[in-house]
Amino acid sequence: GVKLGTMKGVYLPCVQNILGVILFLRLPWIAAQAGVIQCTLVVGLCILSTVITSLSLAAIATNGQVQAGGPYFIISRNLGPEIGGSVGVIFYLGTTIAATMYILVAIE
Repeated sequence: GVKLGTMKGVYLPCVQNILGVILFLRLPWIAAQAGVIQCTLVVGLCILSTVITSLSLAAIATNGQVQAGGPYFIISRNLGPEIGGSVGVIFYLGTTIAATMYILVAIE
């Protein structure tokens, strides 16, 4: 198969997902509520968090072959089955809430 590598295969899809439609549709609302300076600080902290998270995931994902299960497999392989199970539940809830937010933004 085609090898995408760290940047094209892991980092860019994560950043596109996190900094997608929601950030750009909600940015005027954040600026109106907080002001330009605080809005810049909030967005900067969010982007910093995204970059750190994406780089961490890229390092973990390129450390071996990802089998069936995708992100859950990576989490349970690196943290163990006990912690992986509880993180998997939280991951599921987060993905469900994110999907709901994406639908609401698409409707808006």
